[in-house]
Parts: sequence; structure tokens; C-alpha cells
Amino acid sequence: MSELISIIVPVYNTELYLEETIQSVLRQTYQNWELLMVDDGSTDDSASICKAFTKQDPRIHYLYKTNGGQASARNLGIKKSKGDWLAFLDSDDLWTEEKLSSQIEEVKKYKPDFLYGLGYFY
Repeated sequence: MSELISIIVPVYNTELYLEETIQSVLRQTYQNWELLMVDDGSTDDSASICKAFTKQDPRIHYLYKTNGGQASARNLGIKKSKGDWLAFLDSDDLWTEEKLSSQIEEVKKYKPDFLYGLGYFY
């Protein structure tokens, strides 16, 4: 069984970009992940977009919290995560299809405690 990666996405008023961000996660060649969409009190349509995706894929989870900033949203995501590894993605960014696969390959090859981008740290 491959290692579970918890992907944490703080969400705050990014309805214009959110669907494309989530689609970039769904296109990952590495499939053993959970996606935690942490709504930090959005006032736009971000919540309904997140909730719609939770109905399409059981790996996608929606969490809501009152506005406290990106760090507090990430902290909630970390607290609720179940993965062996954590990955962070901003709600207006995109990943290439091989992003998680290439990082897991680096982890298996070098066995780091922490991996950032394509570099690694021991």
C-alpha cells in the first residue's frame, strides 16, 4: 500500500480559481491522497464549490472555520489530517500531474524527514 498524502488547502474567497485548483489535485498520477479544503470564513461561493467536490470524490473533505488567517486554516487541516505526509497547496495555485508522484519518489530514494518542492532536507 502506498503512503497516504494529506493535501491541505486553506480557502478564502477564491471562487474564481478554486475549481481549477481542485482539478489539478484530481489529475495527480499518485492517487493515495486526501484533500482537506479548509474554508477560512469565505464570503463568496467558495464553500459551495468545495462541498460540490466532496460529493464527487470521497477523498475530498470540507472543513469550515471562522476567519483567522491562512496559518490557522493550515493548522486545522494538519489537526484533521490522516496522512503519512502533508502537502500544502494554495487555493489559487495549480500542480502538475506528476507533482506528488515525483515527490514520493524523492522520499523513497533519499528518506528525508522534510521535503520542500523538488529539494529535500534531512
